[in-house]
Amino acid sequence: MRATYYRGSIDGDIKKYLIEIHENGSVCPTFVGYEPFKQLWDLGVVHPEITSIRLMFNYSRGDEHYIVADEKHLECILLKAHSGKEGLHNTKELLTKTEAKYWEVDDLDPKAYRS
Repeated sequence: MRATYYRGSIDGDIKKYLIEIHENGSVCPTFVGYEPFKQLWDLGVVHPEITSIRLMFNYSRGDEHYIVADEKHLECILLKAHSGKEGLHNTKELLTKTEAKYWEVDDLDPKAYRS
């Protein structure tokens, strides 16, 4: 991998990227935009009310956390630090119209990391 986050043109198949990230003991997989979310959803590794998304801003403002409500919606997770914007949000819009440099995903189905 040559980037902080997954790029299909550089990293190839998203499933291979997930396995490589896991085998290398890296932190959570990271992405930019909506397309990787859709790929993860189509792989069946994103689960509503379990999988979470963290928008990473990488500067003085706090990151934002969301839980996947369904394929089309992310819901704010209220935390003492790094809460998301309150309410239910359109997944595609939130992941594409953000100032965040990238986003990370946590609590994917374990099959995401198997060959």
